Amino acid sequence: MDSLTESEIAQIARQQREAGVPRLSRHFSWPEFCDERRCFHQEFVYDAAMFAAARGFPWPAVIQAAAVAKGIFPRLDGPDVPRLSSLLRDALSECLLNLTPVHRHEFTRFLAGACVARRKLFQAAVGGAAETSVSQLHLEVQLPPTPCPLAQGTDLHEHQDERTMM
Repeated sequence: MDSLTESEIAQIARQQREAGVPRLSRHFSWPEFCDERRCFHQEFVYDAAMFAAARGFPWPAVIQAAAVAKGIFPRLDGPDVPRLSSLLRDALSECLLNLTPVHRHEFTRFLAGACVARRKLFQAAVGGAAETSVSQLHLEVQLPPTPCPLAQGTDLHEHQDERTMM
């Protein structure tokens, strides 16, 4: 992370996601995972950093937000929300102290929302369920038959003609 400078994070923030994720990832070591979970981890860090950048955090705080997200992700395999809340509180109380209360609140809401709303997905990713096979069911939708034309009825043009004559 020492190689991540303010000018570098500013350039990463201007790039598209496809280019920004690997560029940001080069500034961290990733010993936590050595399989496809690393991609989830890197994207989580990128999302947190880009959230901070989009909200106008100072560049040092954007870098710190990325570091906080990097540290939190490997610990998201716990099953309960209170433990997750405690994890977020501890991580955020140590970092981002130089932020305004509004920025601190926004980042806390972002992390809490991202982690709680996608808790099961993160648990699966961190816990290694990416290697689990998924069974797919074939669903066939049958539409009702097209009704037969009415034997008696009024043609649309006849109906319009009758209405104009009245």
